[in-house]
Amino acid sequence: MPGKIVDLPDDFIGKEDEARLESFGAHLIAHGWATRWHWNRDHGIDLAFELFRGGSDERLMLAIRRDRAKDAFYVCDADGGRVDEGKLEHVMAVADSMARTARRSGPA
Repeated sequence: MPGKIVDLPDDFIGKEDEARLESFGAHLIAHGWATRWHWNRDHGIDLAFELFRGGSDERLMLAIRRDRAKDAFYVCDADGGRVDEGKLEHVMAVADSMARTARRSGPA
């Protein structure tokens, strides 16, 4: 549809970053620091990359979101509080550290 304006949500995550996040999620699962990842979507648009840990009592460990106004990603703890923000590589490094710390408190 040429000329059609698409109004994307402010926290839209693009396909290239989506692939990087999915690879990152697989890395955490392979190390036993997470049990699964999930895309929180609204009408098919990725809004948050969520990582979970635990078995039958599975719980959200962290989420990575994007702030388009700041052109930055940010990582949130399980309660939704922002922990850090910046380029995707930085946010994934912070999330990796959070996952390692959570692992020390018990099995994924």
